[in-house]
Amino acid sequence: MHHRAAQTHRLRRPIGIVLTGGLLVVGSLILLLPAGPSGAGSASGSQAKASTSGTTSSSTRSSSTRQAKIATVTGRAATSRAATSSGAASASSPKPKAAPIVGSASASAAPRTAATSGAARPRVFAYYYLWWSINHWKGALGSHYPSTAAPLPLPAQLDANGCHPTSLYSGNTLTDVPRTLYSQDSPGVIEADVREAAAAGLTGFIVNWAGSGTSGQTLTSTPYNGRLQLMVDAVHKVNAAGIPFKLWLSYKASATVLPLSHIDQDLNYILAKYAHDPAFDRAQSPRLTIIWQGSRKYATSALQTISGKYRSAARILGDESSWSISRASYLDGNAYYWSSQNPYSNPQSFTQLAALANTVRVSGTNPDGTRKVWVAPLTPGFDTQLAGGSACVPRRNGQTLSALFAGNAATHPDAFGLISWNEVTEATYIDPMTRYGSQSLTVLSGLIKKGA
Repeated sequence: MHHRAAQTHRLRRPIGIVLTGGLLVVGSLILLLPAGPSGAGSASGSQAKASTSGTTSSSTRSSSTRQAKIATVTGRAATSRAATSSGAASASSPKPKAAPIVGSASASAAPRTAATSGAARPRVFAYYYLWWSINHWKGALGSHYPSTAAPLPLPAQLDANGCHPTSLYSGNTLTDVPRTLYSQDSPGVIEADVREAAAAGLTGFIVNWAGSGTSGQTLTSTPYNGRLQLMVDAVHKVNAAGIPFKLWLSYKASATVLPLSHIDQDLNYILAKYAHDPAFDRAQSPRLTIIWQGSRKYATSALQTISGKYRSAARILGDESSWSISRASYLDGNAYYWSSQNPYSNPQSFTQLAALANTVRVSGTNPDGTRKVWVAPLTPGFDTQLAGGSACVPRRNGQTLSALFAGNAATHPDAFGLISWNEVTEATYIDPMTRYGSQSLTVLSGLIKKGA
C-alpha cells in the first residue's frame, strides 16, 4: 500500500534524428517530447479558494458527505437515491508521469469498433484505491496531527495559486482530509462512494487491487481482497435498485515489478472469482477488463506469457507510455496513467495524447476482432510536493478538469480514466472532502451531462 517511487522515462540518444514540431523521428519510431515540465503551470488569481484557508462554499456539502460515511447505510442509501432520481446518474500512483512516447505502428484497415462507441454521454471510470484504513490515514498525516479533533483541521496550507503546500504538522504528507477519518472496512463506506459516484454520472470505478500472489488465496488473504468484495457487493446492491454502475480492475503492479508467478496467482484468483460477475462492465467486451498498471516496466516476453494464459477471459489493457507492434500483440488497448498532465505548461500534451491514441488504434485488431481500446487520462489537478515530489498542477476551481476533459476528448477515447476518486497523497481526488468540498465532482458531473 505504499506509493510508487518516482520513475524516469529514459530516451536513447539516437543517430540521425529529425526534429520537427516537437517530434523526434528516428527511423520508424516517433518520439513525442513534452514542451515543458509536467509540473505546475502558471498562476491564476482565481485560485484563492484553494489558498491558506483552504475551504470553498461547497465545504458544507463535503461535511455532510463525510458524516454520511460513518452514518447508517440506510441514511446513505436514501441520500444517494434522491440524488439519482434527480437525473444525475448516467448509464451504463504517486508520482508525476512523463509525456507519452509514441512508438510506430503500421496503418491497417479500420477494425470494427467497440459496441458502445458513439454513446450520447462519455464513459467515465474513476480510479478507486482500496488502501484507506484508519492506520493509513494516520500514517499519511503523521503522529502530530490531531486525528481525533472534531472537525478535523486542514493538515496544510496552499499558496494563492493552489500549490506550494506548507504542512502544519510534522510528518504530514496530505493537503486535505475528510470530515472524519474512516476505514473502507467499515460497513457502508464503499457503498456510499458507489452511490455518490453513480449519482454524479460516472460509469463506474477502476478498482486498484493487488492480491497476495499465492495460490489458494481467499477474501481474508489481504485487506485488498476483502475490500474488493465489499465493492462488488455494493455494486450488486445499487444495480438491484436500478442504478447503473460497473467496475473495471486496475492491477497494482507498478510500485514494484512483480515476479510472473505472483501475477499469475493473482489473476488466477481474480478470474476464478469474478470472471462472470455482473458487477463488472461488459458493455465493450464480455471479458473482465483489467488494466495492468506499470505494464511498461515489464518485458515484452512477460506480456506474452500473461496474455497467452489469461487474455481469453480478461480484456487486458496496458499502462504504456509508448506503443509498438511487438507489445500491442499482447494487449487489448492502452490506458496510460498520466496523473500530472498540465494544460498550462505543456499545452502540446493534447497533441501528444492524440498521436498516442492514433498509434494505438492503427496497431491491428484484437483476437476477438475488436479494435485496440484507447482510455484517455483525466485529472482535476496534481500535487505531490509534501510527499517528496516537485510537481503541482493547480485545480483553478475546476478549470483544469474542464480543460483536460475538452482537450483529451479530441482523442476520441473509448472511455476516460479519471485520476482519481480517492488518491489523496497525489491530490488527484474528486471525492468531496474539506478543502474543495464537492467542487470537482460537480464540475465533472456537468461535463458528463454535456458530453464530450
